[in-house]
Amino acid sequence: MMGGPRKKAPKTIAVIDPDACFGAFACSICQAACPVAGCIVEEPDRDGRMVCAVRADLCIGCGLCVTLGNPTAPQQREFGCPADYDAINMVPFDEVVKALQDPDARPAATA
Repeated sequence: MMGGPRKKAPKTIAVIDPDACFGAFACSICQAACPVAGCIVEEPDRDGRMVCAVRADLCIGCGLCVTLGNPTAPQQREFGCPADYDAINMVPFDEVVKALQDPDARPAATA
């Protein structure tokens, strides 16, 4: 697992659609795929269901959590979010930061 502050912001980071996430306790494949400790966490969605979420301050943009075959994935990998759910997309870092600063804005579903 990697640790410490990142040296520069990544071009893209992972964003999980809570409506498409199967559930943090039922799946967690994205957490297993992520090389950064504590980057993908469990949190309640608007209905109180526990889903996975990416911490923008920790994501390095590796894309290992993204579904195999997802066009936003930056590289080939052995596994990621199940293709049935495809809940994770890589989104431009600046777009995510802007969305976090403006609660009415949401990052786009795809890069």
